[in-house]
Amino acid sequence: MNRLARPWRGELLPAGLAAAAAVLIGALAVKSPVAAGLLIGAFGVGIAVARLGVFAAAAAAFALLPWLVIFEGVLPGQLGTLAASGGAAALVVVVWPLEFESKLLPVACFFFMAVATGHLCFATAQDEYIQWAKEVVFAVMALATTSVRGQQLMPRFKVPVFGSCIAAMVVHGAIIGAGLGAIGTYYDAGERLGFTGEGPHPLALMTMVIAVAGLCVNKNAWKIVLFALGAVPSALTGVRSALLGLAVGLFTFIFKSDVKLRAFVVLGLIAVVAYATGALDVVTSRFADNAKEFSSLSSAGSGRGEIWTIALNAWNAAGPVAWVFGTGLRSIPKFELAEMGKELIGHSDIVEVVVQFGVIGFAAWAAIWVGLLRSPSSAIILLPILTFGVVNGSLEYVAPLSTGLVLAAAFATPREERGTQSLPSEPEQPRAGP
Repeated sequence: MNRLARPWRGELLPAGLAAAAAVLIGALAVKSPVAAGLLIGAFGVGIAVARLGVFAAAAAAFALLPWLVIFEGVLPGQLGTLAASGGAAALVVVVWPLEFESKLLPVACFFFMAVATGHLCFATAQDEYIQWAKEVVFAVMALATTSVRGQQLMPRFKVPVFGSCIAAMVVHGAIIGAGLGAIGTYYDAGERLGFTGEGPHPLALMTMVIAVAGLCVNKNAWKIVLFALGAVPSALTGVRSALLGLAVGLFTFIFKSDVKLRAFVVLGLIAVVAYATGALDVVTSRFADNAKEFSSLSSAGSGRGEIWTIALNAWNAAGPVAWVFGTGLRSIPKFELAEMGKELIGHSDIVEVVVQFGVIGFAAWAAIWVGLLRSPSSAIILLPILTFGVVNGSLEYVAPLSTGLVLAAAFATPREERGTQSLPSEPEQPRAGP
């Protein structure tokens, strides 16, 4: 009798755990659907890790991100944040233990996450929890991709993640080429957004990241094809911050190129592709429609001058404690609502971090970027992301930002080419790896 009962015990345990998880998720969904979704995602990541291994789970999460961006408008909200969070958690397991050649980046990430988590203790709204998750994912990704073991293992993500990015761009190109999805719905400049969300900025950042990553491949012919594959849909979003990022990526590519003439030939062919596809028409229309935007501070940068002024004035008026630690998660939209009658984000990582996380948070954020740029990660990818973040904001768009950090580390410049000592010998591979 006991022998017959034992199999039932083995089946009842997972069934009981599943039932308990279902009750917990159902109860949590009543209070916070996003939190319930995060919990479901955590269970999903756990199952993927158990079935496929940690590396496969991390690679799958990051490979999924470009698809979530191009189909953002027809998918449930915050899926990108969920996938990026799961991918970041799995990546930490892949590159564990976290060891660093310099203390700058881990110390900076500690203070950045400490300030963000301190504000989380006073959070009362769902959007505040979401912003905290985005900030923490950025810091965790910076740590994982620049650790000693991360530098050794991140090139293994190149094929699955960048391959998925290329496939997503082909599909997105087919969508906008067929005239499907949203056309001219945000700037009224003929921009083509496909099935992305209401705002074009996540798509603009993702396509920009994929374009500049294409400049990191070995063959010049493929550089042109892959750059155009991302740059054309990026220009078609009408987001000028992405154009500035593309320009920074191109100039970085030329500066780092050993054969300057060949680099200029590549640049010229890219310009021909942009003209032939009609992407420049959207760009010229955007500039023509805003020809007088810099006639005053408030209208500068499509109204960014006014947004920044309101946010910084509110921070200044908040007093010494806010100067040091910031005014808190999602405080800028509240300031903008009070002054302008609508909720707007800071439209610049500098303004977002200074106002909401104070001087300590900003110093930590700046140190994180210094650490990233000093790492072997590709500057051709990192500098455009930083540029986009300064003039538009990238922390808000966690899916393309995470993709960019992964690709920058995957296309890292070998240590021997940076004039530094090589990494120590690679430790034993984790059992969960492919």
